[in-house]
Amino acid sequence: MKNENKLIRFSNGLRLVLVPNASVHSVAVGVFVGSGVFVETREQNGISHFIEHMLFKGTTTRSAYDIVHEFDSLGAYFNAATGKEYTKFYFRSLDENAEKCIELLSDMYFNSTFDKEEFERERKVIFEEIDESEDDPYDVCAEAATTEMLKGSPFEMPVLGTKESLKRLTSEDLKRYHDEKYVANNTLIAISGNMTEERAVELLDKYFNANFDGRSFAVKEAKSAPLHSNFESIDKKIEQAHIMISFPGIDYCDERNVALNLLSCIFSSEMSSRLFQTVREKLGLCYTIDGYGTSYDHNGFYTIYTSTNKASVEKAVKAIRREVDLLVKDGITDAELSLAKQKYKTALVFGQESTNSLMNLFGRYAFLKGELFDMDKRLHDVDAVTKDDILALARDIFVTSDVVATMVSDGLKVDVLDVYLNAAKD
Repeated sequence: MKNENKLIRFSNGLRLVLVPNASVHSVAVGVFVGSGVFVETREQNGISHFIEHMLFKGTTTRSAYDIVHEFDSLGAYFNAATGKEYTKFYFRSLDENAEKCIELLSDMYFNSTFDKEEFERERKVIFEEIDESEDDPYDVCAEAATTEMLKGSPFEMPVLGTKESLKRLTSEDLKRYHDEKYVANNTLIAISGNMTEERAVELLDKYFNANFDGRSFAVKEAKSAPLHSNFESIDKKIEQAHIMISFPGIDYCDERNVALNLLSCIFSSEMSSRLFQTVREKLGLCYTIDGYGTSYDHNGFYTIYTSTNKASVEKAVKAIRREVDLLVKDGITDAELSLAKQKYKTALVFGQESTNSLMNLFGRYAFLKGELFDMDKRLHDVDAVTKDDILALARDIFVTSDVVATMVSDGLKVDVLDVYLNAAKD
C-alpha cells in the first residue's frame, strides 16, 4: 500500500500532519504550539521560552525526573525549542514505543503544575542560558542584527527574553499564558515514520482531543517590520571582530524561497560559494564566512556573517561589497546554477531518509503556510528556477540602502555600515 502524506483538521481546530513510512521502525513526533515572541508583549517577553522549560519540570502525576527517566527508558530522543513563531516539543523513538512517548508529551502539555519552587529554580537556569549566549560573540552579533532588522514588529524581541522581563514574571503568569495559548486551534502535531493514519488519529483522539476543553485562541496577523538602515557596535573582550551585514529579504510564504536557497548556495553558504572562495580562500581574510536567508511570517532578511582580525575588517567588508556588486551586475553562470540545484535537490532527497527531518519540514510548512508540503512539486520548482530568477532576486535583496550592520569587537572604531555603503566608490 502506497504511503500517503496527509494534513488532517479536526473539528476542534487541532491539525495533524502525517508522513507515513512503513519501511522504517522509528517514529518522530513534534507538537507545534503557536507560542513564541510573535504573541508576547514586551512586559512578558521570554514567557514562551520559560513555559517550554517548565513543561519538563513536573506534572500532576510525574516529577521532573520521572519525565526524563521515562523518555530515556524508552530509548527515545526528546527535546523542545522555542522560536519567534512557535514552541515545539518533539521526540524520536522506536515505533513500538511511540504511544508511550505521545502519552508523555500529552501529560506535559496538559498537566504541568508550574510548581513555584521549580519556577524559581528554572528562572536561574534561564539566566545562565542568557549569560552563556552573551558570552558567545556570534550569538551577540546575530541577536543585535535580528533586533535591528525586525525593529517595529514583535519579532524584534529576543526569544530568551531579558533578565528584567523575566524577573517580572510569576508562576501564575505562566499558567495563565499556557492556558490561553496551549489550545486545540493553536496546535499542530506532525508525525513521521511507521504509523498509519488510523493509528495516528486514534492516538491523538485519546491523548490530545480528549483533553482539550473547547477553548480557542484568536491568532493575530503578523506585522511587517519597516525598512531602515543602522550600524550597531558592541564591545567585548575578544580577539576577532564579528561582523554581520543584513539586507531586507523575503518572508516564509514567498514563492521565491526556492530561488533564495539556490542563491545562498552559489553566493555564500557553501565552501564552493563565491564569498568563501574569494574572502577566505583567495584573500585569506577570515576563517569563517557565511550567508543565509531568515524567513518568518511577513518578515525576512538576508545576512552575511564573517569574523576576522581587527586589521582586516575594512578589507573584508570591501571584498564582500565587491562580490555583491559583481553578483547584481552580471548574475550567475550556468555551471553555478547547475551545481546549486544538485546540492539543493540532494539535500531534499537525503532528508526524506530521516523521520525527524521530515517531521520538522512538514510540520513547519503546515504550521506557517496551512498547507501540506509537496516534495515532488518542490523538486520541480528547483528545476524551474532560471539564472534570470536568481539575478532578479539578488537585485531585490542587495540593491538597497536599507542595510543593517552589527559588529562585536574589543573596542574597534570602524563603522562597518559606512565602509560597506561607500566601498563602491573606491
